[in-house]
Amino acid sequence: MSIAEGHAKTVRDRATETLPERIDLPQPALRVAPTPLVKLCYTLVHAAEAVGIRDLADGEYLPMDTTLEQGIERQLNYLLDEVGCNRPGFRLLEIGCGYGHLLRLARQRGARAVGVNLSPEQVRYCNDHGSQVYCCDYRDLRDASQWHGQFDGVIANGSLEHWVQPEDVQAGRMNQIYRDSFEIAARALDPKLTEARYVTTAIHVEREVKPEYLLTAWYRHPRGSDRRHFSLLHNWMGGYYPIDGQLASCAGHFFSLEREMDGTLGYKIANDYRMARMMRGLYKNPKLVWRLARSLLRHPRVAATMMECYYVEQSWDWQFRGEDPPMRLLRHTWRRKAAPHSLSA
Repeated sequence: MSIAEGHAKTVRDRATETLPERIDLPQPALRVAPTPLVKLCYTLVHAAEAVGIRDLADGEYLPMDTTLEQGIERQLNYLLDEVGCNRPGFRLLEIGCGYGHLLRLARQRGARAVGVNLSPEQVRYCNDHGSQVYCCDYRDLRDASQWHGQFDGVIANGSLEHWVQPEDVQAGRMNQIYRDSFEIAARALDPKLTEARYVTTAIHVEREVKPEYLLTAWYRHPRGSDRRHFSLLHNWMGGYYPIDGQLASCAGHFFSLEREMDGTLGYKIANDYRMARMMRGLYKNPKLVWRLARSLLRHPRVAATMMECYYVEQSWDWQFRGEDPPMRLLRHTWRRKAAPHSLSA
């Protein structure tokens, strides 16, 4: 081994020594079939990675900010502060971790951070970049007993919006799905902790929306109508939004609401940055164009809906436009009420 090679090995070894230890966890058994539309939407959204867009949630911006990433990183650090990730060795679980930005920030704080995600493309990206991420549905964690009690805090940053589908609303399952999600988070938290938090961000709907709007083909609704936008969003992304107060009523005996923060403006600003970058990419980035074209060939119906929704009718941006936007982005900090000794098996 040459001197240069020996020096490089020493640098790598020292860098490895400073990395937080990984949590020894098995791959959860895949017991729950993912919602096909939700899984597919993130396969299609992978096209945006071609122009450097790897975060699709909100941000928190200051007047001097000039980039998408500045506000997103500030928002992610807010979430880490809220969950209590401020000490080396903190064990963090992120449900729906995307491309792993929050996990990487947590590791920089010395945390042992683990993510779960439906998208094989995003899971592969995360693991290739040093994160510990598993490909599974969040509901698979309910029966993953070796995961129970392994974490000091849990974050779900934008994933909650996909957990309920319009068919669930029609069947009266909406509140039970949210109650189950709080139980899953409670199971993941260490029962010995006197304080443990779960932090969520989610779009909340401010106008009337019925499941029938989403299940009717978008092109059958009047152009520009709320119903058409709602249908476009669902038939691209898959999901159904809660209303104000609904999550708190479903937290049940697992969590109490400690803090609520309105992040609607930050989401609008982040979306404006993303839209500008994606529009430039259509003209200047062959990789983006190729990925969009490939999506149209492989998944023509959903990919065409995605492009109609995002580029043509701009339903994604519509959610937060105007003085009285149809949606609000709310960040919630939940405190576990008590150690969940009474959780059912």
